[in-house]
Amino acid sequence: MKRLTIALDDIARIQEIFGTDAVDPIRYGILCETYGADGLTVTLSHSSRGIQEKDIRLLKELRRSYLNLHIPFHTDLFKLALSIAPDMVTFVEISSSNPDQLLPLSTAILNETLAEVLPDFQANNISVAVLIAPDINVLKSLSKLEIDYVELDCSEYTRATDTNDQLVALDNLKTAAMGAAKLGLGINCFGNIGYSHLADLVQIPHLEDITMGKSLIHRAFLVGLEKAIQEARLAISGSA
Repeated sequence: MKRLTIALDDIARIQEIFGTDAVDPIRYGILCETYGADGLTVTLSHSSRGIQEKDIRLLKELRRSYLNLHIPFHTDLFKLALSIAPDMVTFVEISSSNPDQLLPLSTAILNETLAEVLPDFQANNISVAVLIAPDINVLKSLSKLEIDYVELDCSEYTRATDTNDQLVALDNLKTAAMGAAKLGLGINCFGNIGYSHLADLVQIPHLEDITMGKSLIHRAFLVGLEKAIQEARLAISGSA
């Protein structure tokens, strides 16, 4: 069965906006685990917005589920990530126009420099993933790299406003997943995923983790966090 992973970055931003510890990303993450989440995802970056290093270290100590750390491709962040020692690091890029938006890693980094940093993580038993566009040419760039997972960027599918565009984007995701599986890679997905997308995403072959963020927070405001998690798990299991 596919697993439900919860992104905590937006909760940290809400905490910053309200300036109160009543909205705490660590407490939120632990509650998500208690109510059935299979994993947690946070982003380590240079930004003063979002979750901070001290919070990530505390989360690492308290969490009981799988911890995936998104990190931009910066040498100083590699050292921090190694010292935190999550279960997985996923390399991403951060939008220059929107520091809250994660983007697929560029092909230039994939082709030229990623191989140099992999041994340090793998020597410390940290799985390595890359956020990529669902594109066969990008997968070909990964064929010579000893990474463990790809995280497919679902944004083209989840943000599509036209049914035909959505179907094409979903087909691209399925094709990319099959290509990644042939390379022996695990497959996760990320990118503006809402409840309405889950029925389609669970049909993607070989997919393991589905990461939800804002949509789950919005739902939790309406029905409570426990029910929001339960609804997502039911949709992923095909029981909704």
